[in-house]
Amino acid sequence: MTPTPFRFEPELSPDDFMKLGQLSLRWSHTEHVIGNCLKVMLRLTDQEAIIMVFPLPFDQRIQRMVRIAEINPPTAEVKEALDELVYVMKGIQYVRNNVIHAVVVEDEKQGYLFQLRNKERSLTKVQIFETEDLTNYAGHVALKLRFALGDKDGVHSYTLPERPEIPTFLRELMPSRSKPNSQPSPPGN
Repeated sequence: MTPTPFRFEPELSPDDFMKLGQLSLRWSHTEHVIGNCLKVMLRLTDQEAIIMVFPLPFDQRIQRMVRIAEINPPTAEVKEALDELVYVMKGIQYVRNNVIHAVVVEDEKQGYLFQLRNKERSLTKVQIFETEDLTNYAGHVALKLRFALGDKDGVHSYTLPERPEIPTFLRELMPSRSKPNSQPSPPGN
């Protein structure tokens, strides 16, 4: 095998690489569910959505869902889920983009940083990993919205778990707001 030319790799443990991969897949799956939500809101077939929805960047998917909800006021459950999704995904998108598009650079004081040069921002490994609960919660919110929009079997209820604490470094981006009604999901949801 060709040896790696990247100096940062020895500084990340196998567990670090596993956690980064796990978070990346969770972000991707949440974005996929969000794409399915837009597909349903637009009443598109799977094939139509492959052309019209899934090529869209994440932020455009969210913006279009918000605009559709302004034109066609949704049910209270859909509105609550969409509002919570918009709120939570601000933080997730910030971290996701910083990880997926980052270069890993060494800093004398903070060690290795995930640096997004075009935004002139960096995140530490600790900051990235402390978003795991928020990442998992975002997946639940996306599913709540998807179930609230309905499918061929109708609308399904999905109760959100408690929103986790927002990591300190994201609090300016995500100012405090009231939490939606939340209780543990019933079995089977």
